[in-house]
Amino acid sequence: MTVNKSGIGGMRSRNNATRPRQGVAAKELQAARRKKRQREVMRNRIIFGAGVLAVLVLIIFFITKLIGFILGSGKSADTSTLTLLDDGQIVFEEVVDFDTDTYSKSELKAYTKELIDSFNETYGSDVISLDKLSVKGDKAYIKTTYKDADCYSSFTSYEVYSASYEDATAAGYEFGQLYSAVNEDSLAEASVVNADTAFAGSQVLVVNENITVVVPGTITYVSNADVSLDASNTVTISQADGNEDATDLVYIIYSK
Repeated sequence: MTVNKSGIGGMRSRNNATRPRQGVAAKELQAARRKKRQREVMRNRIIFGAGVLAVLVLIIFFITKLIGFILGSGKSADTSTLTLLDDGQIVFEEVVDFDTDTYSKSELKAYTKELIDSFNETYGSDVISLDKLSVKGDKAYIKTTYKDADCYSSFTSYEVYSASYEDATAAGYEFGQLYSAVNEDSLAEASVVNADTAFAGSQVLVVNENITVVVPGTITYVSNADVSLDASNTVTISQADGNEDATDLVYIIYSK
């Protein structure tokens, strides 16, 4: 049997002719599509990376704030400090000498709690809370919170009054003429001030105690007394001769 080689050859020729041919235009189209996909993948990676970075930054921000809050809330004052909160509450951090030969920490805590419980019972509600009591070396630290300035005054017998300037004058407080203005984080020399003009619309905290005072705003004036400015919202009241038994009525004017 004779095989027609030319027929086989011819069949191969026809099979090659039916294969799809890829021209220059098709190759360029494929290359363009490939580049487009690559750009889309790159863009999606960038968007995803930016989103992840934003989330990480947000997480770090909240963690930092939380740590700052925890550290701040656990930090104790070095000296006795009265802090007026924006809602009118008074936080008192008392730092006093502690003699272990006189009484123990447990006795101090029991005595303090007994005083607070008795006052709350008389007042009719829990207006004072014992937040913290600790003893370190020869120092005792007691942190209490009072409902308002009146409550603080009633319990401690130290006069504290908080109100607007207008309410303070209506309540009978008389503002003298000599005040030290706060200029560039320092107290200026005392000078005559027209209270009605200078203090209108301001807040007033009146304190009759040798203590560090923190207000919820920026201090603008302080009455003429033995006062030092520690920060824009903090002053320390003390006696020049060091006599802790003597006190002056100090007017602290501030703005919120």
